[in-house]
Amino acid sequence: MGPLRFVFACFLLTMLVPVALFLVTFIYRWSCELCSLPKPTVLVAAGIMFVAWVSLGMAVGVLRAVVNEACAAAGVPRWESGLILFFLALPVDLSVSAGIESGLMGVRFGKGVEMWYTQRLIQLSILAALGFVAGVVFLIRELS
Repeated sequence: MGPLRFVFACFLLTMLVPVALFLVTFIYRWSCELCSLPKPTVLVAAGIMFVAWVSLGMAVGVLRAVVNEACAAAGVPRWESGLILFFLALPVDLSVSAGIESGLMGVRFGKGVEMWYTQRLIQLSILAALGFVAGVVFLIRELS
């Protein structure tokens, strides 16, 4: 049963990639609309999000290496270095994403920052709603 589960997991993961890309593109286009920017096409929005992800991945990768080495030299536990990385990556994410969005959309950097905040607020709202639903389902299962 092991190989069959692996194949099913790979198939499911492959099928979820377009759904995730649609969701991220939808959030980006919606935040453009909320920030009074012209709504880009789906292809342009997907391209901007792809470039932002790749750039952010490279920046956070370098930051992760620096933080892990500094924390190892200082004797900080590994889980704490993860927290440090998370909080240091937020301004990096903000500046990289805002710079790319403002450059590719042809708007000021401040508008890119506004876009970043709007996107993160929408994503946080979705996560909070999913957490609420999961909590309600958990409570219903525990009470019955």
